[in-house]
Amino acid sequence: MSWLINSMTNEIGENFLLYGTAKEIWEAVRETYSSSENTSELFEIEVVLHDLRQGELSITQYFNILCRHWQHLDMFEIHSWNCPEDTVLYRRIVEQKRTFKFLLGLNKNLDEVRGRIMGTKPLPNLREAFSEVRREESRKKVMMGSHNSAHVMEGSALAARGHSNSNHDNRQRKGRPWCDHCNKPGHIKENCWKIHGKPADWKPSKSINDKDRRANNVTSDDNRDKNTILPTETSPFSKEQLEILQKLFSQNSLSQPSESASGPKFGLSYS
Repeated sequence: MSWLINSMTNEIGENFLLYGTAKEIWEAVRETYSSSENTSELFEIEVVLHDLRQGELSITQYFNILCRHWQHLDMFEIHSWNCPEDTVLYRRIVEQKRTFKFLLGLNKNLDEVRGRIMGTKPLPNLREAFSEVRREESRKKVMMGSHNSAHVMEGSALAARGHSNSNHDNRQRKGRPWCDHCNKPGHIKENCWKIHGKPADWKPSKSINDKDRRANNVTSDDNRDKNTILPTETSPFSKEQLEILQKLFSQNSLSQPSESASGPKFGLSYS
């Protein structure tokens, strides 16, 4: 009797202190607090089990949630059997239904192992099915981890190879040598002046003077073009008239220096 009362809260246990036998206490507690006839709670459990799917849960988490609800559901199962064989048959039927429920809620990525279990004759029990699915989940995690690592390594290798090829192509573009010290084209590291200095017999290249001379020629051509009047499509003058105007402008530009050299004249000249 004491263990029954001690298993209760103080508020509930005080009501059963004066009962004479453990059977009386048990019967009173069952009639008062039993939820075997609570159809609302039974319906709630059935709804949860019907809608439960693995989703983001692991196989172990999903299986444990199912088992907790099934154990709670078993508390409402009160049957009177005619013989022991009926109990065995009923438990076998319940086990099969729960195995189907467990397999039904698995994610799509476990279709292969689900089909393999469904094709096994006889059908494995619930614990055997869970063990098989859990092993498949572990195998997939290992394989996916190795697959992702291989992809990362392959991507890094391709990126490094592409960067190396790009640098090589840029340096070897048009067959020009490349210096790895100063990162400039036209020479190699073994001949770099920043490391070894200029040769004793070095002289400026003629190409530099040629470049200056070509630049002066271009400037002269530009100035000459500025003093040349060219006919345009919208000009009111003909080509011959423009040539006459060009000559007048040229004579005027030649006469101005001579007048400025002789100086201004004031008044009248006397012979």
